[in-house]
Amino acid sequence: MRLPPRLLTVAAAAALALACGVALAESQYGYTTTPATQVTAQGHLNLSVTVPKLILLRVGTQTGTGDTLSWTAPLTWATAPAITAANNQAANWDGTAPSLGTVTNPAAVPVSAWTNSSGGGSLSYTAVAFAAGGPTLGNITVASGAGLTHPTPATLATASTGSTGFATTTLVTGTWTFSLTGSAVTWTPGTYTTVITYTATSV
Repeated sequence: MRLPPRLLTVAAAAALALACGVALAESQYGYTTTPATQVTAQGHLNLSVTVPKLILLRVGTQTGTGDTLSWTAPLTWATAPAITAANNQAANWDGTAPSLGTVTNPAAVPVSAWTNSSGGGSLSYTAVAFAAGGPTLGNITVASGAGLTHPTPATLATASTGSTGFATTTLVTGTWTFSLTGSAVTWTPGTYTTVITYTATSV
């Protein structure tokens, strides 16, 4: 069977490309000798989209250094007057040992977290113990407002024993309020500091 000149040209071009080792893009053609019949030719493109995994955590209001919560230990005694920083003030002391009360830091700490991990995220913490002579981590308690809750235990330890989970692609926010608690006064004067490190992990 004799091929039409058009097909001979296509075949010759293809044979020449193969002979020369030239890579050709995907191509098709449609052909018919019946003018009223539709012909088709197709080409394909492959699209690829890579979505990175992202997790975000914000604790407090300061950037870089983190917020600092400060307390003055609430030393008190029976019948104590309003205390001022001064010498030789009337104490009206009844002779019993002073004690410590509970004082809440007035600033609630705002927190936010977000991730697109398919399993969501989890939040945990570690903390450095205070130096000897002052309070322990167990003297700091945390109350959670609505939303993102503080990892357990809410009375601080060197590391959380339970994590807080949050859902994928859902912004979660909340507030944490920290309090200093005590009972008998066993702390010596000084300034005692610690650092709590919160870690959001993709699940």
